[in-house]
Amino acid sequence: MPCATVARLLWLPCLLALPLAAPAQDTGVTRNAALAIPATPITSRTALDAYVRDTPPENSPLNWLTPGARRRFLDTLVYREHGLGGMRLADLRYELTRGQAYTLLRLFGAQDYAIDLDALSAPRAATHDDAAGTLEAAYDRLLAAAEHAAAPAQAIARSYAADFAPAQTDAQRPALGDRDAELLFRAAALAFQTTGRPDYLADLRRDFAELERRRRVDRPHASDLYDALLVAHRDDEARTLLAAHPDIQRSPPPSMHTFSRIRNGQPSLWVVTPGTRTRELVRFRFNLRAPAQVIVLASTGCHFSANAARDIEADPLLRELFRDHGQWVAPPEEVTAFDAVRDWNEAHPALRLGIAYDDASLPMVERVETPVFYFLDHGTVVDTVVGWPAGGNLDAIRRGLRKIDLLR
Repeated sequence: MPCATVARLLWLPCLLALPLAAPAQDTGVTRNAALAIPATPITSRTALDAYVRDTPPENSPLNWLTPGARRRFLDTLVYREHGLGGMRLADLRYELTRGQAYTLLRLFGAQDYAIDLDALSAPRAATHDDAAGTLEAAYDRLLAAAEHAAAPAQAIARSYAADFAPAQTDAQRPALGDRDAELLFRAAALAFQTTGRPDYLADLRRDFAELERRRRVDRPHASDLYDALLVAHRDDEARTLLAAHPDIQRSPPPSMHTFSRIRNGQPSLWVVTPGTRTRELVRFRFNLRAPAQVIVLASTGCHFSANAARDIEADPLLRELFRDHGQWVAPPEEVTAFDAVRDWNEAHPALRLGIAYDDASLPMVERVETPVFYFLDHGTVVDTVVGWPAGGNLDAIRRGLRKIDLLR
């Protein structure tokens, strides 16, 4: 199967919860509201509904989120037969610290995901406006376009143009409330992440400057801009941002070099320089029209991709065929995962992973799922194998290789 949103969950027994401080009256003592953490994780919608119904708001970590963020987070929870199978953490990043996110995710046995979360460095101020802004409903529509439309890029462009572009002016931006200014930034970030359009990156940079003017920038804002700059191949700007905001706790960005002439729109890959610890990516042409080749869309964060690489390397014949005729490719946004890509290549020297320069480098990809194996004959896809189930997919891989005459 393709990679799911959540690959691992942890379980911890119920402990006395970390408190949400509330000052007591006239005693000179800060008393803590005891948080309600279930003895067993919430693993179904029925259990969640019961928890929300039976838990006073002051005792629930869910109420650390604003109403809109709480609704969005709960709506993204996916329940499987044996527990939670997926969730979206964006609203937790923007509204909670790592400690708060850890406590909240304990409700679902998923607290491990808070450990390295690009969350707030300090709790929101008590004066933070929790009321829905004028852009809250528009942001919900933008998320729906990103997640449910058959063509997300086009749907996002329409939604963004209708709801956010009018606010992206030097006159309108300063007039927004703080919450709307942040939602405007998040909308630009989502639009750029989905489409890669430079005008959305320009909006994102201007929105970031506005948040800086208001002293509202924290780790999630700086992290999202940093990632966007790397995806846009602006490593010098990313380096400057990291120096100004070291709290985002990222490794220095790699230097990006193009030593050969590559036409606009020509497929190309970023390649980690082998045999060196230099933080460098070099761009090379990517020939999609080779007589016979296998292109594997994979991800360093996908354990199904890792399992596929392990099984292929364990077969001597397949390992040699993939070394000579295969190219493993990560999506363009994994340019932000330089260390993970380098680690992959050290672990799988016969199945080295490159990073697509842009979406045009992988014209056969309609939807990003990993791993996916594309069997090409002179640029034409003649077979596709999707996913790597528990029993592997080696028989399907061999059938694909036979169709392009690499195996008899």
